[in-house]
Amino acid sequence: MTENEKVTKTFEALQKQLQETSERMQRVWEPIHKQQVQLQKAIQPFLELIAVQLENLPRLKDLPLRIQKALILLGKHGWYYDLEMPYSFLWKLTKALEEGSVQEAENTLVEYFEERLDGLETSIIEKFPNRKKMISSAFSAHRRGEYELSIPVLLSQTDGIYKEYTGKNFFTKQKNPQTASNTEEYFADALLAALKNPLLPHSSLPIRASESERGVGFKELNRHTVLHGESLDYGTKTNSLKAIALINYIAHVLKLDENKP
Repeated sequence: MTENEKVTKTFEALQKQLQETSERMQRVWEPIHKQQVQLQKAIQPFLELIAVQLENLPRLKDLPLRIQKALILLGKHGWYYDLEMPYSFLWKLTKALEEGSVQEAENTLVEYFEERLDGLETSIIEKFPNRKKMISSAFSAHRRGEYELSIPVLLSQTDGIYKEYTGKNFFTKQKNPQTASNTEEYFADALLAALKNPLLPHSSLPIRASESERGVGFKELNRHTVLHGESLDYGTKTNSLKAIALINYIAHVLKLDENKP
């Protein structure tokens, strides 16, 4: 065998070895490549979601103010937010009220709170077990359609819960501006402050509107007119659910501080 033949044979052997190595690497790489493609497809929706969230990030700082405005709007119509309620549901209600579709929003809220009745009763009693007898009696009266009985009990228990937790009367307007200011400082966290805004002494909502604020033709549920016998037509299912929404709101929002570090 000549020298050239030896070189050629060696080269061919090396070429064959390289080919076999390349084929082995390709067989190893193919499943890895498939996994990469599958992984990319799987995470693509999450990447797109993150992109959307990053795009909306500048608007997140406005969320507490948006929530606060929505809760005040609900409160002006006698309703109060349930912490289990999705924000999307809250925005839908706000939109309906802003557009003047008050009855549509009311019907939605009546249906919502009626469906949540059992859960609300249980959760309120769990937070304030010392009030179980009164709260259970009020909810039972509501279920029987005895709204003239359920509403006064719910309103009085709401006031009791608020005073038990804060030392102040919820339905009494705060006349001392300094006290009101201190209360606001106490609610320092932005989102928590937004949730508690309807409970602050300066908030003017129908449920605790004074005689001068009620005016002629006032029809909303009002603690004073109910408990002082001035209102004779308060006993409706809607008003009873509004009272349930209020006691639920106060019972849960006031307890949020206990979860803060």
